[in-house]
Amino acid sequence: MKTFGAILALSAAGLFASNPAHAETLEAASVVHPAPASNTITVTVTETRRDKDGKDKEVLIAQAVGFPNDTCDVITTFDVVKRYEERQTWTEVKQQVNIVVNGTPFPAKFRDFGFYPLGLNLACIDFVSPMARAALQIPVLPLEEDTDPSSLSYDDKEIVNSGPGTPFLNKNGEISSVLVATPFGPLEFASAKDIRKFLNAVASVPAWPSLRQRSMSSI
Repeated sequence: MKTFGAILALSAAGLFASNPAHAETLEAASVVHPAPASNTITVTVTETRRDKDGKDKEVLIAQAVGFPNDTCDVITTFDVVKRYEERQTWTEVKQQVNIVVNGTPFPAKFRDFGFYPLGLNLACIDFVSPMARAALQIPVLPLEEDTDPSSLSYDDKEIVNSGPGTPFLNKNGEISSVLVATPFGPLEFASAKDIRKFLNAVASVPAWPSLRQRSMSSI
């Protein structure tokens, strides 16, 4: 994955597009842009706290952009659920993950398969109810095939205006990379290849428990 600083250095080359010395390099690069809001989903983490009047209230702890996928209902940056993951077994803390679609929050869950974040800083989020996912009929963005991450070109202004979890699309509307937050602060890009590696690991754990039909002999 490329560091945020390296991405800015690469995108800055676009300022010299009129210079013949840089034209050939830019033509060889694949320019990608952040997906429009209509193709993304928001993931939030809230915590129930007691206010000064003794009433419980929901407090927003973290929020990030995400995008739908066939393996995970939503893929987002691990940073948004890091605190949730660390405290999910604390009985005195009440937390809630939500997938927000068109302004409406839906209860969701963090798919924990035991060894996050695989160095990829991605997280898999699923609707609590599979019926909610089916009813919403959210279109899935395809992943780009066999692209060299070093050939991707970014606009630094678009990066600055994009939040962690934002997918960047090629001219065909395919996901080339996703902007993620790292444990130490800097932003970087996970490539389509990185996303596939992550999905292969996540696929080993189903989103919902499998229901097995009892045989007649056991009744």
